[in-house]
Amino acid sequence: MDADKQTQIQAHVRAIAALLYEETAPEQLTTLEGIEVAVRGHLLEQISPQIGLFLSKPLAAPRVGEVGNSRASSAKSASRKPKQRR
Repeated sequence: MDADKQTQIQAHVRAIAALLYEETAPEQLTTLEGIEVAVRGHLLEQISPQIGLFLSKPLAAPRVGEVGNSRASSAKSASRKPKQRR
């Protein structure tokens, strides 16, 4: 990942952290356990589902019978021998 993308990610992470901090009850931020529970809750409720949506997008796959610009199907074989059927 290039430096520009890393910088963008860090900026977005800081913005998300600020929003989630505002949505956290102040009494949860008084102990390490409370902070851990709050962070875990925010991750599970807000962040993970959105990352899951991004990761679950299907990849574009060719459809059966669809003609495309595949180099494998349009290029001539380098072999001069006829293919043998088994």
